[in-house]
Amino acid sequence: LRPALYTKKKLEESPSRQDGISWERECDLRRRVAGLIQEAGMRLELPCQAICTAVHYFHRIFAKLSMAKIPLMLTAQTCLFLASKVEENSRRMRDILNVTYRLEHPEREPLQVTNEYWQMKEAVVRHEQLVLRVLEFNLTSRHPHHYVLHFLKDLQATEELATLSWSLLNDSYRSTLCLQHKPEAIACSAIYIAAEFINFQIQRDEEWWDKYSTNRLELEDVSMQILDLYDYPDSILCEGHLHGKSFEETMSAKHLYLDSKGAALPHVSPALAASSPRPRTTPELRAMPTPPPSSKRRRTEHKETTTNSNATAPADSKR
Repeated sequence: LRPALYTKKKLEESPSRQDGISWERECDLRRRVAGLIQEAGMRLELPCQAICTAVHYFHRIFAKLSMAKIPLMLTAQTCLFLASKVEENSRRMRDILNVTYRLEHPEREPLQVTNEYWQMKEAVVRHEQLVLRVLEFNLTSRHPHHYVLHFLKDLQATEELATLSWSLLNDSYRSTLCLQHKPEAIACSAIYIAAEFINFQIQRDEEWWDKYSTNRLELEDVSMQILDLYDYPDSILCEGHLHGKSFEETMSAKHLYLDSKGAALPHVSPALAASSPRPRTTPELRAMPTPPPSSKRRRTEHKETTTNSNATAPADSKR
């Protein structure tokens, strides 16, 4: 059985809130620990499927448990260990502990086989039982990476589009999107953003995502949440470098955002670009319930700046 999906409102009311951890702080911790799991997985040479499964387990656990009561690093180590077995790419406990310890304490000497090591190993073995109970022994995970390959082939995508879409999917796991939306919607949103980023024209009907079990509202919500991740460049893996610029720099230069039909709006004037960092919202999106504070603030700034720009921007500044 597939694990049940959560609404964003439900996630914002997670048990961590009862222990004084704000939603913003929880999201920050999720980003950082998910990033550590991804980095550890790469160093352990785990396949993408196993790494994503480990991150998915981590997010599911803290949708039910408080971050104030459960050790985050121990949970990350346990999720890696469990996911590697579930995906039939098991790694030795010692290797997982060594890699995660090195990432957590880069200034220290490598972990030695001492009492500390044996205590850590025993803790993971015990914690695995708790993790299994919290997951209700449902270890099924479906990831958008599987779907994106089929979608890209059907859309006759270029290698550049495929590479960037894949990177966006990896970054999306630093949020709770995998708990909120089905993988098909996340895959479509990654393709959509990547296509706009590299100006790839998808030769299909206007709403091509309908074919892949995704509606416009899902595309807008997932795309917005992926783009919001790039407000935190220190916790992002995406390395979509084009023309000597990073993904985040180029996205900022393009001022990508969605209109009410899910299409990217044209470039804005230099006057607006200088004063409005990466506006990408619409009146419809502004009306969406419970937006994150940072997005709400950015939407207000964009609305005010657009009014000023229309009044003062020179006519020849429009692209």
